[in-house]
Amino acid sequence: MVNLLEFETLKKFVDTVGKDIEAYLGKDDVCILCLRPEGIFYGEALVAWLKKRKKTNVVLATMEDDGADLDEKLVRGRKVLIVNNDIVTGKAYKRSMEAVRMKKKEWNIKDIKFACFFDRTGMADFAVAQYSAEAIWGLEELDAIDLKLIQYLAQNGRESFTEVAKKLRLSSVAVKNRVDKLLKEKLIRVYASLQADQFYTIAAQINVEADRKTLEQLIEKLEKCQEVYHLAKITGAYNLTVGLLARNLENIEAFVEDEIRALPGVRQAVVSTGEVPILPKTIPPKF
Repeated sequence: MVNLLEFETLKKFVDTVGKDIEAYLGKDDVCILCLRPEGIFYGEALVAWLKKRKKTNVVLATMEDDGADLDEKLVRGRKVLIVNNDIVTGKAYKRSMEAVRMKKKEWNIKDIKFACFFDRTGMADFAVAQYSAEAIWGLEELDAIDLKLIQYLAQNGRESFTEVAKKLRLSSVAVKNRVDKLLKEKLIRVYASLQADQFYTIAAQINVEADRKTLEQLIEKLEKCQEVYHLAKITGAYNLTVGLLARNLENIEAFVEDEIRALPGVRQAVVSTGEVPILPKTIPPKF
C-alpha cells in the first residue's frame, strides 16, 4: 500500500498545519471532507497522520465543491474540516463552505473550517503557504493598502484624493501621502494610455533568432516603436519575442521585413497572427 506521507508535498502539508489542525479538532468526532479531485490526497494523508497520533474518531468523506454527493451520515454530529489543494480565486472555497453551512443546523454539525496547501486569498483557516497580494508581487515596499490604492487609481485615475479616500476608507491625507511615496519611489507613474482596440485590429507574435549584437540592436530599435506592446528576451530556439499591434496583415508583413529581417544578423523570424490581445488592453504612448 502506498504511504501518502512519503510524498514530499503531502508530508509538508501535515508537518506544517497538522498540529494546529489537531489542536482545533480536540477530542470531538471529526469528518475530514475532501473536495474532489485534488483535495482527496491531502485529506487521506491528514487522516493517516491523525490516526498515527491516536485520533481514531475521524472519518473521511468527499464531495464536489457545490456539495454534490455529500454523505450526511459521515458529517452528522461532527466537526468538519474541508480540505483542498489550494484556494486561487476563492470560488470553490465559498461554494463548499456555504454548502456545508446550509446543513449545519439540520445535521448538527459542530463547526466547519477549511485547510489547504496554497492559499492565494487569505481565506483558509489552515494553510502551508499564503499568497497575499503583496506576496505575489514580491515587493516589500508595497502593502495590501498600496495595492488596493493602485488598483483603484488604475480604474478611476481622475478622482480626487477625497473621493478615493472614501472608497478605501482612508483619510485624504493618507491617500495623498501614499501616492506621493509611490511616485517618489518610482513604483507608479502617471500617464495617459491608449485603448489598443481603438487603434489596431490585429496582433502578431514574432519569435526571432539573432546573433548577440543584432539582438541588442533590435531591442534598442523596437522598444521605441509604438506598435510594439511586448518585448522580451527568451531561451530556446529563439532569443527574442515581439508582440506587435497592427491595422492589417500588410502592416505586419512590412514591419517584419523592414524592421526585423532587414538586419543581417537575424537568422529567422517566425510570425503568428491573431486578435488584438486580451491583455494588455491599454498601451502607453511612445511619441
